[in-house]
Amino acid sequence: MDSSPLLCLDNLTKEYRSGEGTFFALRNVDASFASKGLILISGKSGSGKSTLLNLIAGIIKPSRGHVVYRGKDIRGMDDKALSRYRNKEIGIVFQHYNLFEHQSVLFNIVLPLLIGGGKIIASFERGEMLLDQYGMSSLKASLVSALSGGEKQRVAILRALIAIPSIILADEPTGALDRANAARVMNILSTIAEERLVIVVSHDLELVRRYATRHIAISDGRIISDSLAEKAADEPHGQKRADQLA
Repeated sequence: MDSSPLLCLDNLTKEYRSGEGTFFALRNVDASFASKGLILISGKSGSGKSTLLNLIAGIIKPSRGHVVYRGKDIRGMDDKALSRYRNKEIGIVFQHYNLFEHQSVLFNIVLPLLIGGGKIIASFERGEMLLDQYGMSSLKASLVSALSGGEKQRVAILRALIAIPSIILADEPTGALDRANAARVMNILSTIAEERLVIVVSHDLELVRRYATRHIAISDGRIISDSLAEKAADEPHGQKRADQLA
């Protein structure tokens, strides 16, 4: 059995230069991640959390260092390979959903497959399967504009999952939600993390205690702590599932 890390960050640094000098958004970050688990990254605004996600996603390039996925440095990928990495291996969940408000839930979920050239019938069948799996089939024909914030974010998570990526990156996915909806969203992400790597950026440290398997804290572009998180002992897995589907 291969025990190699799925993802490695090696001396990862991102700097921006201007007439006023050099600003380090991220500096000398080293970390490795297994193929599954929910990693929560915390830190103050401007600490480098979102920059880290963007580097992992290949949206921006590091000034120095490497993002290594399955043993390959993504910086060395050609345009075609990098595009495949972004579209097939990475799923991104945004704080503000980024959905098409006047299209149906099902259409929004399957859109990444359609853009990638997927067959229409197979794409919609997979979308319906995901909706059924996560107890959201009743919403499939609804317009996104008619949904609550929590429902929109759950749709956004299924959209990120539709291409069966190895890594889900979620940037403040509960930042605009109330506590009940935040819990539902985190329950889905926690369930997904049983089979794949989920990296969540959040200010909400309670989420560490309840859901994360590992907690990385960042300050001024550097990792200041990296430890296993202690889940709440009073929240059995079966209850998580029930909350998720509510």
